[in-house]
Amino acid sequence: MTETSFRTPVDEARWLESSVLKARLLTIGIATLLFALLPWRYPMWLKAAIIIVWFAQGVVAATFVRRATTVEQILWSGRMLLAADTIVLAVPVLLYLPDMPEIWAALLIPVLWGGVRERLVGAIAVGSLASVVLLVAFAFHRVAPANEPQLARLLFAVSMVWLSVIAVRQLVRAVTMRNEALTSQREQLETAYRAQAEIRVRSENQASTLKKVTELAVSLLRERNLDALLDRMLDVTMQSFGFRAGAILVAERETESYLYSVVRGYPPQADQLLRKRRVPFALAELKMDKRFAIRPSVYYAPAERQTWYTDPEICYDSEHVNQRRLAQGAWHEADTLIFALRSSSGEVIGLLIPDAPSDGTIPSDDTVDNIALFARLAAAAIENVHIVTTEKSRANTLSEQNVEMKRLYADVEALAEERRLQADRLVRILELTAAIFRERDLKAMLHRILKVAVDTFGFAAGTILLHDPTRDVYVRHAAIGYPKGVEGGEVSSDEMLKDMTPATRVRDTFYYVPMELHHSGGVSRHPDRLELPRIQPGDWHENDLLIFPIFDSGGALIGVLSPDDPKDRRVPRDETIRTIEVFAQLAGMAVESARLREAIRGDITRSDVPA
Repeated sequence: MTETSFRTPVDEARWLESSVLKARLLTIGIATLLFALLPWRYPMWLKAAIIIVWFAQGVVAATFVRRATTVEQILWSGRMLLAADTIVLAVPVLLYLPDMPEIWAALLIPVLWGGVRERLVGAIAVGSLASVVLLVAFAFHRVAPANEPQLARLLFAVSMVWLSVIAVRQLVRAVTMRNEALTSQREQLETAYRAQAEIRVRSENQASTLKKVTELAVSLLRERNLDALLDRMLDVTMQSFGFRAGAILVAERETESYLYSVVRGYPPQADQLLRKRRVPFALAELKMDKRFAIRPSVYYAPAERQTWYTDPEICYDSEHVNQRRLAQGAWHEADTLIFALRSSSGEVIGLLIPDAPSDGTIPSDDTVDNIALFARLAAAAIENVHIVTTEKSRANTLSEQNVEMKRLYADVEALAEERRLQADRLVRILELTAAIFRERDLKAMLHRILKVAVDTFGFAAGTILLHDPTRDVYVRHAAIGYPKGVEGGEVSSDEMLKDMTPATRVRDTFYYVPMELHHSGGVSRHPDRLELPRIQPGDWHENDLLIFPIFDSGGALIGVLSPDDPKDRRVPRDETIRTIEVFAQLAGMAVESARLREAIRGDITRSDVPA
């Protein structure tokens, strides 16, 4: 039975006492062997009786412990056995004193056992009994030889007994304090580990949810029918985020009102009323007042703070509209949660209003954030449908010879494809974010981040360097597209900082070093092109350099990401640059996550080292 398998305190006490009895049996066995070998001038039956009593006491104690039903019974069994062992041991000590004056040292063994069992009280009790035995021996002149000062021997023996009591007390106290300190430290480490585990699980769940939301949004971007798109949007919101009802309102500029386009989950009467209802812009703006804003374009108006009337007939459960909130954090029937759907120009084109959470509570921050992300992507899908539908309608009204309109339609399709490409890139970023908390190998994670960045944005090569503070150098931990030997190479901090100057800084998170400012050195895929001139502005030169700093959470520079050799041979656009900056942030997260896991693993290892 192990410590973690104890079902009751009685089982634990029985296991501990059984361990003590096993140790006692070993001690008694050794003592019996010595006792049998020592000379004995008394009747042999007395020696046999003492040995039998020793073993009999252990058998009786073991039987009693096995049948005990309370912790107190087990504790008293140990105390009685300790007292009996001390008394029985006193008999051969008294008998051997005339021939072996040093035999009194055997009484130090029960002193030690008393300290282990009952700490200071046990050691004092056994020490007192040992002192009485020595005083009896002195009173009956059992201490030999008779020609030596027996009082001095007595004082020495008693002093040693009580010095042993004090030593046992200090030893037990030190062990106790050490155990308490180790227990406290282990509890702190376990608490920190559990907190980190909770954060990791929450992060992984959040990343999984975001990936699912993004995949759904990408599929919405392919939808070309507005009614079907709105139906899917509301269904996804209710099913993925746990709502029993909801609606989507579309803005009509001509009437300056919002029309209920899609309604789900409400009772039949409320459903019919909502489908006929129009919400004036003024009333909607009242509900989307800045005092109700909990996120950009997200508004939550609790029933207690509302200044408008809520009609029970259009609610999910009309009977609870005028009742008080059941508990703090509980959803009230009159609560309003609105996600504004905005176009790329910031104009509100619709409202997403989920209602009646399935668990009956106000949605958590994570849920609100996820819906807000989905709403932004869904708004882009709605705008995409509007653009495609409008342009397609215009194109159909013109003749086939109108090449200009066909070009416009192609541009719209290209814009829609670009939006889908952006969504796909976001999926890759979210996948890398989730992988950071699962991957244990930092080098493998950096390779993965670099490969996705290079493949996604059309580079033929790239490197990631991390700063080694002990040697003040930058080490290439990941390299793609270069000859063997580039990965693992080192660059001094001075050489790295030569290229990261105010003249080359575009933003705090991006440096572009054109060949005109770049010093010689570094690595190149095509060294024979280094001396060639740039053909025309905007073309990529072999000696151009892109540097994306990698910062930790404290803002300190810990490395750089450097993609190289664009396949289209053009300097990347600002839109591409801004997305690559995200990969540099992911690399920083990967490094910090790896260091945090290493620190926790080191703390736990140190706490497990025995004292």
